[in-house]
Amino acid sequence: MRGKSMTREQYFLGQCLWEPSIVWETKVTPDDFSESYNRNLFSSMLDITREGKVIDESTLSERSGVSISEVMNLKSTDILASNWRFNEGHIRKSSAIRRIKSTAQEILESKDHSPSDLIAMMQSSIDNIQEAHDSFGITLLQDDIEQSLDLISKRIKERGQLVGIPSGIKELDKITGGFQNRRLYYIGARPSQGKTALLVNSIKSCHSTCGVLSAESGKQEILNRLLSNESNIDSQRLVFGLFKSGEIERLQDAVESLKNRKDIYIYDEPNMSIDTAVSVARQMKRRFNIKALFVDYLQILSTPRGGQSKDYREHISNASRQMKQLARTLDIPVVVAAQLRRDAEGNRPKLSDFSESTQIERDADVAIMIHNRYKEGTLHDSWLIVEKNRDGRKGDIPVIFDQSHIRFYDR
Repeated sequence: MRGKSMTREQYFLGQCLWEPSIVWETKVTPDDFSESYNRNLFSSMLDITREGKVIDESTLSERSGVSISEVMNLKSTDILASNWRFNEGHIRKSSAIRRIKSTAQEILESKDHSPSDLIAMMQSSIDNIQEAHDSFGITLLQDDIEQSLDLISKRIKERGQLVGIPSGIKELDKITGGFQNRRLYYIGARPSQGKTALLVNSIKSCHSTCGVLSAESGKQEILNRLLSNESNIDSQRLVFGLFKSGEIERLQDAVESLKNRKDIYIYDEPNMSIDTAVSVARQMKRRFNIKALFVDYLQILSTPRGGQSKDYREHISNASRQMKQLARTLDIPVVVAAQLRRDAEGNRPKLSDFSESTQIERDADVAIMIHNRYKEGTLHDSWLIVEKNRDGRKGDIPVIFDQSHIRFYDR
């Protein structure tokens, strides 16, 4: 086997034999190889490198089970190792094309899936490929200093201004600095204690382009909540059309105000899967360049297609990890409502109260818990408890929860 008769994959493997450091530097993975023979050889190279050993013909033959003569043929004298990046790009591109074609073939042969399932399948395939091509890499710390200094200088000039996107609660923003890029925020509350209301509060206060994924409330319900919040009309009377004097005019003003908001994009599939949520979020970023994402709520996101056998706790852990990954890869704040356990009812909420998963505690950059206290069945007072704040202080924030108009504001 000489250089010019080799396939591109084999030539790349030969380059790795001549220059073993390529194995660590390349973004090629074993799954990118089209032939199992080549996949086996590259996997063996990775294993040898991970063990701290040197890749040579003998160790590779022993580890892969390929004869030493075949391995030696790969190390042709015609191979030029310095242009390995070119072959890397070709292998990854070919791999991406194969995956897209495979998904397309699966869709063509599908008989029992709904149109939305088929769209999710294709979108998930595209997202996975794009994710694999994200430009993450090892960098020298000194190379990033200038970027950090630029950010610090900007904040010095803007001193007194909010760093991130406002939540609508000033005292909360003083602690968190607002919703900031690449961070995952959890709003935790027990059922019917205001987590969606606080999320709507934040959506209304977000004057940047934002995306909303609602697996529980429909678009109309979210819109009614926003209208109630904006018009200061009791939400129940608004739904039933029972208006008092002057409220029709206030509703019309609220409608006009929301009509001018051309920066809120909503997707409201009931019980959407985590795969669909991730796919739609990426689509919102690509198409509309959203600056923040709001999700209502984590535990209602369903198990993805083909994952029904997965333990529910494991599913929620996976969903939380995907939310964390979205914040980092999309470079936006991701704000997620999450349910707290019912058995903690009546007590001050804490991090361990997140329902179904301790992964939520680990993934959260900031965890905000809603604590409503009642006397004789009537709401007495409300607090937002910042139970976790990775980059700042924690604290209890007194707020007013106006249930009639579905909003929170500073006390």
